Amino acid sequence: MLAVVIFGVVLLSSVQVETKFKSLHCTNYNKTLGEIKLCKIKAINRYRNSISIQFRQKTTVHNVNMRLELFKRANGWRPFLYNISFNLCDFLSKRNNMIVRLGYEYIKPYIPITNYTCPFKKGHLIKVTDLEFDIEKFRIRFPIETGEYAIQLSFIVARIVTLTLNGSAEYYNYREH
Repeated sequence: MLAVVIFGVVLLSSVQVETKFKSLHCTNYNKTLGEIKLCKIKAINRYRNSISIQFRQKTTVHNVNMRLELFKRANGWRPFLYNISFNLCDFLSKRNNMIVRLGYEYIKPYIPITNYTCPFKKGHLIKVTDLEFDIEKFRIRFPIETGEYAIQLSFIVARIVTLTLNGSAEYYNYREH
């Protein structure tokens, strides 16, 4: 009987939680402000992948607003939990938005230089390198259930959407199914 219990515990503990990025689309609506140098998903192995994004500024930008929207797939994409607009320059100087700060702390290890400040100067390269979706770290900050999720980040300069980043990720825990 003890052997059956140990075998069951080993079997259940070996079941992996699968989290992968499924898509990534970067759209630049104003080519005079900057250009997207890199926007890709890179396979690490069969079960893991990462994303890398690079954006080069062509002009100096003094004030940037962001809109962050989360969606969950359920008979189409439905709004999920967060739809936040904030001033990126204010956030970078004061860290005044709790939800945004939690997300920023999650991606900070993947940003090579974490001292981005406003204004964003001409020639500045903004990049996120090899961002992996670590569900254990993510669930500590944002409790979510299994499924497919999408995020849309819109960068707004002078009240005009200039850049959007759209991506989706899949999260499945085979112990729950």
